[in-house]
Amino acid sequence: MSKHKQHGFTLIELVAVIVVLAIIAVVALSRFVQFSQDAKTAVLTQFSAAVKSANQHMYILSQLPNYRAQAVSGRGDLTDVDVDGDGIFETRLKCGFLDNTDVAKRLNYSDDQLGFQFEGVDKVYFGFGDGNIKSSQCYFMYRQAYGAVNPSACSQNDPNAAPEYQIVINGCS
Repeated sequence: MSKHKQHGFTLIELVAVIVVLAIIAVVALSRFVQFSQDAKTAVLTQFSAAVKSANQHMYILSQLPNYRAQAVSGRGDLTDVDVDGDGIFETRLKCGFLDNTDVAKRLNYSDDQLGFQFEGVDKVYFGFGDGNIKSSQCYFMYRQAYGAVNPSACSQNDPNAAPEYQIVINGCS
C-alpha cells in the first residue's frame, strides 16, 4: 500500500501569509497618503514662490522705460502694463503688484485638481478640493496690494500696502 503525499499549504500557513500581506498593505497605504500630502504641500509652496517671483518681475518691468506702463484714469493705485509690446495693456498692477485677477491669468498650472476661487475684490485662493477651496484647508491665498486710490498710499515700504501670501495645509491629504 503506497501512500500519496499531498502537497500544499496548511490553513495556518495561509492565514500567516494573509496577515503579513495585510501588515505590508497598511504600511504602504500610510506612506502613500503621506506622499500625497507632501505633494500637495510642495505644489502650494511652489505656487506661492511663483506668485512672489511674478510680482517682483512685473514690478521691475513696470519701472523699465522700454516697457509701456500707463496709469488708470482716476485710479492712482492702478497701472496697466504692455508686457509684450503689442500695444495692448494686458496686465494690471495695483500699487506696483499684480492684482488678484492677473495672478489667476498669468500663472500656468496643468494639474486638473488645482483650481482657483475669488473672494471679494482682493483675494484669490488656489488649492485642492471640490467646491469651496477655502473650506478645504489646503490652499494658497493671494491678497492683492492694499492701497487707496491715492498714489501716496501705495508706498512700496508700507507693509499694509504690500500683497499678502498665505499657505494653509491643514486639510491636505
